[in-house]
Amino acid sequence: MTINNIAIKNIKGNLNKYAMYYLSNVIVVTIFFIFANFIYNPALSGKSISDKTIGDAASKLMYLCEFVIIIFTFIFSNYSITSFLKSREKEFGLLSMFGLTKGQIRRYVMFENIIISIGSIITGLFFGVLFSKLFFIAVSVILDFNTEIPFSISFKAIKITIVSFLLLLNFISFITGFKIKNNNIAELLKGERIPKTTPKFSKFKAILGVVLIILGYIVGVFSGTAIIVTMIPILIVVIIGTKLLFSQFSVFFTDKLKNNKQVYYKGINMITLSQIIYKLKDNAKVLFITSILSGITLASAISVYSLQKVTLSTLEENCPQDIGIIEEDINSHKVLPNGKVEEILEKHNFEILYKNKIELLKGKNNDKVIESKNSGYGIKVNKTDFNIISQDSYNELAKEYNRKPLELNNKEAVIYTYDLTGGTISMKTEMPFENQKQLNINIDGLVNSFSIIDNLKGGIINADNKNTNTVIVSNIDFQKLLSSTSNKSKSVYYGYNIKHNLKSYNAVTEIQRQVTKGKEMFFTERVTSAAGLIRVLSVLLFIGTFVAIIFFIATGSILYFKMFNEIQKDKQEFIGLRKIGVTQGEIKSIVSFQSFTMFFLPLLVATLHAVFAVKSVGLLYMKYFIFIAGIYLILQIIYYLFAKWMYMKQINSWNI
Repeated sequence: MTINNIAIKNIKGNLNKYAMYYLSNVIVVTIFFIFANFIYNPALSGKSISDKTIGDAASKLMYLCEFVIIIFTFIFSNYSITSFLKSREKEFGLLSMFGLTKGQIRRYVMFENIIISIGSIITGLFFGVLFSKLFFIAVSVILDFNTEIPFSISFKAIKITIVSFLLLLNFISFITGFKIKNNNIAELLKGERIPKTTPKFSKFKAILGVVLIILGYIVGVFSGTAIIVTMIPILIVVIIGTKLLFSQFSVFFTDKLKNNKQVYYKGINMITLSQIIYKLKDNAKVLFITSILSGITLASAISVYSLQKVTLSTLEENCPQDIGIIEEDINSHKVLPNGKVEEILEKHNFEILYKNKIELLKGKNNDKVIESKNSGYGIKVNKTDFNIISQDSYNELAKEYNRKPLELNNKEAVIYTYDLTGGTISMKTEMPFENQKQLNINIDGLVNSFSIIDNLKGGIINADNKNTNTVIVSNIDFQKLLSSTSNKSKSVYYGYNIKHNLKSYNAVTEIQRQVTKGKEMFFTERVTSAAGLIRVLSVLLFIGTFVAIIFFIATGSILYFKMFNEIQKDKQEFIGLRKIGVTQGEIKSIVSFQSFTMFFLPLLVATLHAVFAVKSVGLLYMKYFIFIAGIYLILQIIYYLFAKWMYMKQINSWNI
């Protein structure tokens, strides 16, 4: 029997050990090929797609993803093979005893990895070709290209995928082959049965780990816009702290449980906790790596998702109407001909949900205005100019947007100030009248005083080029002001909301082209801005999702691989437990607790890291955080149940 035959038989006999490593490689090869096939699609370099900017941006982001996939594959494969080799020392000892040299054992291991690598690449390419069409359709829909990306299989992408992964995986096999210990046969045959020393606890290191993590959190939360500079130092500090946390604090915690007699001597806790103490120490490195990877995955996914939602929410808040037109001449239509908006929308088969006609009065702040030193992104909050509308006009609009109606008494006012920052990167829009009790408005030289009831963020009509504040007053006050104001301080606002507004890009663009030259500042719309933002943010979210999937696969596969590397070592322990009377159900409970700790302890730490990471960039919105974290938790539970099922299946096959 040749070395190659032995390798093939070994793979067949240990499929459960190789399964997750093989599947992980298949998934990364599939994703790598799909991205490469997209990058080298002729349509992206030709004239098939109208929006070349978005297509180019997507391609560049996918180049970055390809790099991430290669780095991930190298780290994961190197770790997996190294751990796998360590668990096979007894096997290598037997091969040495049968006369195989160290070089022949290395060749035997490399041949195994070559077989798995080739199998992974072939399977990955098959699924890549299978799902490329679906990927192209998804990209076309998400990026809203006017034409569908034509499906094609790029031979360049196939060649790059094959060459990249053959070189990468076999290079890893080559370097890991030299990690086989050059011990004598007796030591190899002992494998991992050498008795372990009791894990020692360092109080100093445990406290240092907690202090470093808390320090990283505090610096991140209070960094504000400086987070761009402090991000890398914070990441380093938190990583060091997390490593110390798992290597030291976990031992401290389990020792405390061990010393608690009520807990320790209850049921099979003595066995479970005794094993956990050693496993936490042994697996500290794995738990640390998975917690960091999971933390990065969660923080990235939540940040991108929150950014998309918050950006669109801010746009809608500042620009509640799809189209807004201010006619300064209240008796004519100088910005757009009367009925032009309706005509163009009807031509493009779009239905108008709401059409509003609002009377506006223009006023100035009669008080001395002190300009704010801190302004969001260099844009100063307008404290001088006001558009005044009546309570009835406001309530008409509020009803359409599910806002609370107002009931104002005479000489009372509510002010809307536009949000210029979106509340991100730890910036908050200044509410200039939040703590002010009185507002003195000058209209045509006449000063009118109002008591400020509230200063709210956003707008009830679209923001103009000055970001003019909107003031709502009672109907009686508005009529008094209207009767005493000249036509030059009066205007009419026309607001339109369109059904399926984001699809009306072409119609709104045509309407915009009809605006009278020189009157562009009196026309506002949110459709083209929202469509552009959605397409850019969707690219980030779409690509980010794929990267998150890769990191999720990494964490789950590392944990799965670690569990099954230890299964032969655990076999003797479980056989011993059965001999002293421990039932199969109790063994299942022990396995469940150990597996649960392995999968969910890192997730707990990762979630905590993600909370502060997202908070540091000003994107912590609990409903978005819970949504993404909930999806991640569900996937982790599925992974955990699968790993536990496979583990128990292996135990049940021993017939102990």
